[in-house]
Amino acid sequence: MPALPSPRISRAVLLERLPGYVAQALVLALVAWLLWRGFANFIGNVRALRVASGFAFLKVEAGFEIAQSLIAFGPASSYGRAVVVAALNSLLVIVLGCVFSTLMGVFIAFGRLAAHPVVRGACTAYVEVFRNIPLLLQIFFWYFSAMAVLPSVGDSLHAGGILLNNRGLFLPRLVFGAGGLALDLPQVEGFNVAGGFALLPELVALTLGLSIYNSTFLAEIFRAGILSVPRGQAEAAATVGLSGVRAALLITLPQALRVALPPAAGQYQTLAKASSLAAAVGYPDIMQIVGGTVLSQTSQALEAMALVVLLYAAINLVIALLVNLANRRLLKREGR
Repeated sequence: MPALPSPRISRAVLLERLPGYVAQALVLALVAWLLWRGFANFIGNVRALRVASGFAFLKVEAGFEIAQSLIAFGPASSYGRAVVVAALNSLLVIVLGCVFSTLMGVFIAFGRLAAHPVVRGACTAYVEVFRNIPLLLQIFFWYFSAMAVLPSVGDSLHAGGILLNNRGLFLPRLVFGAGGLALDLPQVEGFNVAGGFALLPELVALTLGLSIYNSTFLAEIFRAGILSVPRGQAEAAATVGLSGVRAALLITLPQALRVALPPAAGQYQTLAKASSLAAAVGYPDIMQIVGGTVLSQTSQALEAMALVVLLYAAINLVIALLVNLANRRLLKREGR
């Protein structure tokens, strides 16, 4: 069968659309000119002030330490490695926040639809209270309250190989050696804790604040998804002997995710952007390390802030990609 010719735009339609095309071209030209003038002005000022520019500073020795690092880092490490450490620290709190807020959101969503009035009322109160308290205030509350109630290093709480004190939560760490794996347990040595892996109080407070605050919005998103599932699905599950919990997890929730995942992606991205509040409690994330320490020591504000923007943009794009892939897989299972 021969291909159909593409439809041609009539002269009347073209003349009608022409002013719009001209206006768009003029706006694009104006934006391009403003960007070019701004860049030219920046280059001129940099040359006049003899300020260093470019990203060569990333190879220079940083000369500072970072309180928490998922990879080896010291004062002799480069600024580039400091950027990687900051990005990993941000990813850690974002991943923890997304996981905990999702679990809490699903639990609260089902609780708001529970038949028991006490459970339903408690879950409703949870949503109404915590979503109306500013996130930064919640982070401050958890940070300062945690610091106030936790014991000092000398009086650390022990639970197997886990230590808890006002310096943080210390967990055992796997160490790769020539003879295989070894377990590095945290131990109190004087006024410090040696060994293991430390979760700073700042990380705990930030994770709690982000998880609780965002779980209230995710609970409403998941509740809408659950309500979109026909009631007959739950009734059919009951007829085949599935309990309420199993029916919710195996029947209702997978169908609810089909509706809930797209808006949930936006909430996860909001959580990722809100993680920049970590600088308020001193957690070494992208904003504090790259937008703070690196910027102040190198005096290359444009490059440092460009890295901050690019890192947060990349994280949010990855979140959107992962949620879209999960949504496609879910729809594929349903034969759509």
